[in-house]
Amino acid sequence: MRTENSSSDVVIVGGGIIGLSLAYQLALQKASVTVLERGQIGQEASTAGAGILAPQAEMEEMSPLTELCLASKSLYNSFVKELVSSTGVDIEFSQTGLLYVGFSGEDQQELARRYRWQKERGLPVQQLSPGEALEVEKSLNPNIVGALFFPQEAYVDNIKLVEALRIACGQTHVQLITGCQGISVKADGPYVRGVESNSGFWKTGKTVIAAGSWSGMVATPLTYRIPISPVRGQVIAVKSSLPFLQRTVYSHKGYLVPRRDGRIFLGTTVEWAGYDKSVTVDGVHQILSATLEILPGIKPFPIQNFWAGFRPHCEDGNPVLGPSEIEGLIFATGHFRNGLLLAPITAKLLTDLILNGTTSRLLEGFSPSRFKKTPLEGELADS
Repeated sequence: MRTENSSSDVVIVGGGIIGLSLAYQLALQKASVTVLERGQIGQEASTAGAGILAPQAEMEEMSPLTELCLASKSLYNSFVKELVSSTGVDIEFSQTGLLYVGFSGEDQQELARRYRWQKERGLPVQQLSPGEALEVEKSLNPNIVGALFFPQEAYVDNIKLVEALRIACGQTHVQLITGCQGISVKADGPYVRGVESNSGFWKTGKTVIAAGSWSGMVATPLTYRIPISPVRGQVIAVKSSLPFLQRTVYSHKGYLVPRRDGRIFLGTTVEWAGYDKSVTVDGVHQILSATLEILPGIKPFPIQNFWAGFRPHCEDGNPVLGPSEIEGLIFATGHFRNGLLLAPITAKLLTDLILNGTTSRLLEGFSPSRFKKTPLEGELADS
């Protein structure tokens, strides 16, 4: 016999950084919210990354996605302050800037290209000579040919951020349901009526798919497929007994992100390996090769840990945000490398959409309906 749970204004499928941020913002506006998570809260992409908040380093050019990322970065100070104030969790938000470094003539050309388009757009960026870059980070490889400094780029302890959001959701009476699988969105004609799962039926008129790399496995009434795939990224953590790195250092091959406790996170790979979280010899080799090019003095540091996680990648490289043709079925997925960065703006825009019916200009181009020509291939189910 099917169990029918109490109804909620909104059911969010996915308890990662995107789902939790949205749930918290909705609850602050007095909406009743239930989050259904297939595993444990925030234990996939949200806690697998290094915590970089770097729209200028990540983006290749100005685009709607770049604009969305920059808008989200501008919200981060208030986003973090509110969470720290309400939960007492020190999220270690650090806006110390980022160095984007180069070591070849080709790198030098790429640095110049990035500098030009960002200056043209009025973004804060500085072009540094090798000597100037070494003054900013003294441990850099002296073979550096140049660098860009992005003074407003930041990083955060993503594990602590997820914990703060979990606490904040509890404080605002969000229901967090874990181990929730076999998820299927049900509709009456063109209207959502609830979500079926192994923990029963959740009655609601509004459902948000925010299941990250598993979003494509959630069965919906749509006649087309949302093409989301997992992309594996491997990360290594090393430990230094002395302050060695003051800010994030980035190249086209990899990155280094410091933590206050002396750890430095080294990353990352981009691998189409399905749902396989193996840490591989090849992946570790790629990361260490990139790291040693940037910071050769890191060689004596002990490796403390290593792991892999999945980034949710959408077929066209852009997130899937906004309403579908089924009234009440909304998507917030496919953020790829920028889920952490895009959490505040996703929560803000979708809260406005769900509660007020307001569709921001920033959501244009990210609608799920752009995949209408992508037919369903077999029966989808969250397993």
